[in-house]
Amino acid sequence: MRVCDVLVVGAGPAGCATAIRTARAGLSTALLHRAGAERTWAGESLPPGMANIVRAVFGPEVLSEDRHRPAMGTRSVWGSADLVETDFVANPLGEGWLLDRARVDADARDAAAAAGVAIVEVRRLGPLSRGPSGWQLGFGDGRTASARFLVDATGRSGAVLRKLRIGRSAADRQVALLATYSDDGDAYCGTTVEAVPEGWWYTTPLPGGRRVLAYLTDADLWRRGGRDWHALLARTLHVGRCAGQDAMMARPAAYPAETARADRLTGEGWLAVGDAAASFDPLSSQGLATAILMGSRAGDAIAQRNRDAAIEAWAEAYAMLVAEHADLRTHYARQERRWPDAAFWQRRQETGDLVGVPLNGR
Repeated sequence: MRVCDVLVVGAGPAGCATAIRTARAGLSTALLHRAGAERTWAGESLPPGMANIVRAVFGPEVLSEDRHRPAMGTRSVWGSADLVETDFVANPLGEGWLLDRARVDADARDAAAAAGVAIVEVRRLGPLSRGPSGWQLGFGDGRTASARFLVDATGRSGAVLRKLRIGRSAADRQVALLATYSDDGDAYCGTTVEAVPEGWWYTTPLPGGRRVLAYLTDADLWRRGGRDWHALLARTLHVGRCAGQDAMMARPAAYPAETARADRLTGEGWLAVGDAAASFDPLSSQGLATAILMGSRAGDAIAQRNRDAAIEAWAEAYAMLVAEHADLRTHYARQERRWPDAAFWQRRQETGDLVGVPLNGR
């Protein structure tokens, strides 16, 4: 049996950030890594102002041009048919980045190991129980771990929260139909976004000569709309051209992309971070940086002498971030008025509170 002070389940950026902070505070920390357990998107953007957060947790070398691509700006077709560019070059918040997400995850795990975190490879999670000495979690192969404090960093699946019977509520049922392919698109080094009647598209060049292209809509609209990704792409005003000819041969896969939160962020001896705690609309490009920031702050709170008060303050700050994101999401939706009768936009132009829509049957 592995015994530790803190057991972090999930080795994505949020889990690694939490583990790094608890380990540096002197708490023995184990990080469970289930390779392939959480599907991550092939590409992700980091807007200006977020690079310092990432470097502060994982080290200055984690964002560099030999790993990722600097982003020159964003282009959007939103609220009108015009393609409008926002330049990052003169942004006072600093540079933006186009990320190789797999590399970010690997570098985060390396940083955790360098901080003294024990990284444990597991295939699946077994039973979870709590006794006088703390939590016990099985790995499904006869091994177990015991910890005084437990962190769920398992992404949108919320694997630990499910074992604790903690529900998850969503503001929508958004999905991303996403494909990557060899990049033959235009030379713009940034993300291009285009709103359409029942959702929105984005395309971004990736490190290594690849490109990501995604259509985001609600699951029920996709099911009843014919599911013809290529036909919808052909109707776009700008994204199809920007994405290149090879996009018409790409095969998209579906990913969950709902805006959601756990019904509880913390309880006695546990808390949730990253997408397990709250998942944000990809339009905001805030999910990764928020996961790292709040993961590191969670680690600091766990290490405080007055742990309960520190975690309570952390949870209140997290709730404020979720509320601010909900307001921002509604603000973006209300800027798009070209299709007043379209269900996708109608659903998002009301209040942005994350209430009332249970996920996974809970």
